[in-house]
Amino acid sequence: MTSSDSGKRARPPKRDLADLVMPRRPSGVPYAQSDDYDAQALLTANEFSTETEELIVLLDSELGIFQAAAARTLGARNARTAIEALTRLAQNAAIEETARVQAAFALARMQVAGAREILARLLELNPEASPAPLQAASALACLGDPSGFKQVRSALDSQNSLTAMIACKQLFAFADLDGRPLPGGGVVDMYGAFKRALSRPERNIYGEAVAQLIALDTPPARALLAAN
Repeated sequence: MTSSDSGKRARPPKRDLADLVMPRRPSGVPYAQSDDYDAQALLTANEFSTETEELIVLLDSELGIFQAAAARTLGARNARTAIEALTRLAQNAAIEETARVQAAFALARMQVAGAREILARLLELNPEASPAPLQAASALACLGDPSGFKQVRSALDSQNSLTAMIACKQLFAFADLDGRPLPGGGVVDMYGAFKRALSRPERNIYGEAVAQLIALDTPPARALLAAN
């Protein structure tokens, strides 16, 4: 590298989604760690380096799926050298919303001021148009904030099975918040939401709910499994 190149950032590699490799998660990965695991596994399967500096470069990728995975991985490892790049991504309204969710969540995990407010704004988006608000609800729940539960519960009744499936995937994040009061009234009824997911006709949604209930292994979870 010449002296004129030393201040330049490497350009993230282009990648065609037609060639995307989606790795299968092995058994034994704790469900609570599955999203962090999946993010790094996606990058590895698609031949991206997971070195911190390379992940920071990848935040400028042209594809939101890789931006999101890089952001999630940086947040999981508390990579504070990435804060500036993550902040740019989280605040950029022109960027795919799912990548912004993961950037804001990464910042929130590192207790960066203003990150939760970004998640709260993304929570207001339409879940029928983007998975971002449901993912933002899950991110907030992981931070101890149940305010997105109503959006997740409502999306379980969507006529769009993909929206309902995305909503179902977020339920585990509310495990420690069951019974918590919600803004505007009501409480987190996580097991009621699981009951709705189990009653949907789609086998993939049913299977996802069952997998989460098995991972929870609480008396209410076991009761739901026994009844279904």
